[in-house]
Amino acid sequence: MTNDDEKIPESSSEETTEPEEVTQLPIHKLDISRLIELDACTSCGECLRWCPVYDQDASENIVPRRKVIDFLKIARDQNGLLGKILRNDKAPELLKSILTKLFNYKKMTQKDVESFVANLYECSTCGQCEEICPAHIDTVNLWEDLREIIVDAGYGPLEAQKALEKSVKAYDNPWQQPRAGRTKWARRAKKDKLVPNEPRSIKNGGKVLLFLGCTAAYDANVKQVAINTVNILEALDVDYGTLGKDEKCCGSVLLRMGDPEHKRLFEQNIEQFNNLGIETLISSCSGCFKTIMQDYPKVGELNFEVLHTVEFLVRLLRQGKLKFPYSVNRTVTYHDPCHLGRACRVFEAPRIIMDAIPGLKLIEMPRNKQYSRCCGAGGGLKAGYPDIQNKMAQRRVKEAEETGADELVSCCPFCYQGLQVGINALSSHMVMKDMSAYVAEALLGYDVFEKATKDAEAAKKKKEADKLAKEKEKAKAENDEEDKSAEKKKKAL
Repeated sequence: MTNDDEKIPESSSEETTEPEEVTQLPIHKLDISRLIELDACTSCGECLRWCPVYDQDASENIVPRRKVIDFLKIARDQNGLLGKILRNDKAPELLKSILTKLFNYKKMTQKDVESFVANLYECSTCGQCEEICPAHIDTVNLWEDLREIIVDAGYGPLEAQKALEKSVKAYDNPWQQPRAGRTKWARRAKKDKLVPNEPRSIKNGGKVLLFLGCTAAYDANVKQVAINTVNILEALDVDYGTLGKDEKCCGSVLLRMGDPEHKRLFEQNIEQFNNLGIETLISSCSGCFKTIMQDYPKVGELNFEVLHTVEFLVRLLRQGKLKFPYSVNRTVTYHDPCHLGRACRVFEAPRIIMDAIPGLKLIEMPRNKQYSRCCGAGGGLKAGYPDIQNKMAQRRVKEAEETGADELVSCCPFCYQGLQVGINALSSHMVMKDMSAYVAEALLGYDVFEKATKDAEAAKKKKEADKLAKEKEKAKAENDEEDKSAEKKKKAL
C-alpha cells in the first residue's frame, strides 16, 4: 500500500497546534469479511473512471480507493501497534519521537476523521464501483457498514441529512409528514376520479400486499405511481390489498445513512408482513423492493416472496392474464434504477413489459443495465449534497436527450424525483414517466390523469353552459313579464 500512498494525494492536512483527542471508531464491530475486503483493494483506480459522483466532483478524496486508504489509516492509528505505542501515556517520549521519524508517522486528527466522514457520505451507494471492481469488493455493503460505525461514534450522518433521519424516527417516513397523511393521496384520487375506489385493505384478506412506499404516498408529484399501480391491479382483478395508514417506511433511508435504528423498522415490518398471511409482496419502489428483498432477511425470515411490481406484471403476462388491447405510441428511453438493476439484477423485466406494449418504442442509452448512470437520489446524497445530485441528474438527462426519445421512463419513484430535478434544471423537453403509466394506458385505453383533466374541464364547461342557459331563461322570463305588463298598460289606455 506504501507505493500507492505515494501516488495518491494525501487527504489530511498538517496541524499547527496539538490536535484534540479523536473519538475512537468501533472498528471491532465490523465483520471480518469487511476487513478482508478493505485489505483486498489494490488502489488500481478503475473505480475513479466509473464513479458518477467523481464525474461531477473530481476530488480524489471521494473515490472508493481513497476512502479505503483513509479508513485503513484511521484503523491503523487506532488499532495498529505503532498507533497504540504513540498514544500510550506511559511510553517514553524519546521512543515516540524515534518511531514517529522512522515511520514518518502522523497522528490522525479530528479534522482528518471529519474529512473522511464527509467524503464517505459523498456517495449515492449506486454500486457502480462494485460492478467494475477487479477485486470484486462488495463496496455498497462496505460503505453502509462503515457509515454505521461512524454514526455509532457520533460522527454521522451529515447535518443536512439529519432532517430525514429525525423524520423517519418521528413519523415513520422521511418527508416530515404526519402518519395520518399516508392515505391522503388515495382519498384525493377517488375524489378526482383518478381511481374507481380507494385501494383495498389487506386486513380484509388478499394474496398480494402492495407496499407503496413513502415517496409515492407522500409526494404529490409522484402520486401517479401509486394511482396507476392501483388501477392496473384493479383492472386485472388481482387479489391484493394495502396497509393504508399502517404502512411504515421500509427503513432504507436509515440503513443507507448508517443509522442502526433501521433494524427497528425492519423487525416491526417483518412481524407485520408475516402475520398477514400473504403469498407475495410487491412494490413499485426499487429502493423499498431492494431493502425488503435483500436486507430484511439479514434481520429476520420472511414467509412470502418479494417482487418488484414490474416482475409481477411479467409473471401475469406469461400466464396470459395480462394483455394490452391498446397502443401507446411513444418513443422512450429507459433508466435502470441502481437498486433494481445493479443491486437486484432485474434488467429484463422492464424491457419485456415495454416490448409487449403495442406502439411503445424503446431507444437505449449507451450506459444501460449494469452500467446505468446513477441519478444521484439515493444513499442520502440528495440530502447531503444536493448540488452534486443535481449535476448527476442533468448528466443522465442529457444522455437521455441524445437518444432522440421524447420521454424518460423508470421503475422507481425516487429516481422519478431525482431525474425530474435534472429535467427542470435543464428546462429539458423530456417528459418523466414511471413504467406504470404505460401499462395502465395500454390496459385502459387512456391516461387516467389526462382523462380526469378533460372530464373536469368538460364538467366545468357544462356547468358554465347550464348557468348561462339559466341566466338566459331568467332574462327571457323577465322580458316576457315586462312585455305582458306593457301590453296591459296599453290596453288600459
